[in-house]
Amino acid sequence: MSHSVTIIYTRSLVRRALNAFMLKRLGKSTFVVFALMIVFLAWKAIGGSWTSGLTWVAAALAFGAAFLVVIYFARFRAAEGFFDQGDEPTATIVFTEEGVRTESHVGSVDLKWKVFEEILKFPEVWLLVYAKSGYMTLPVVQLTPECRAFLEEQVRTKGRKA
Repeated sequence: MSHSVTIIYTRSLVRRALNAFMLKRLGKSTFVVFALMIVFLAWKAIGGSWTSGLTWVAAALAFGAAFLVVIYFARFRAAEGFFDQGDEPTATIVFTEEGVRTESHVGSVDLKWKVFEEILKFPEVWLLVYAKSGYMTLPVVQLTPECRAFLEEQVRTKGRKA
């Protein structure tokens, strides 16, 4: 059994997929902690009780934030590169019992199911995750219910966590 789908990618879809992936991987709590730390540091600075230890905390916080921004924009530029390499932002993906074959204007790749770790499911897009930080963007509206069920079954039974 196999399922084939031709996906038409848009910049906004790729951006929303990246945002969803980053938020899921980092967790909302990361942003809450960052915000609370900024409030705490501002409170200490305004209150006049700043210490050298707080300077180190502020530096670590700034470094962490800068690191996350660099990672985000590196991934964003890599995703945007797909659009810059050709006229046709489409990919044909074939899901078989053995794995996944993807073909686009930049080339093709065959991946076995064992490389996939999970499917991150969002209302408009599914992300087929491999190597913890790589993913294939699959718009839900372009996948049939049978295809979605097939994907779930393959990742559950043959994926890395199986």
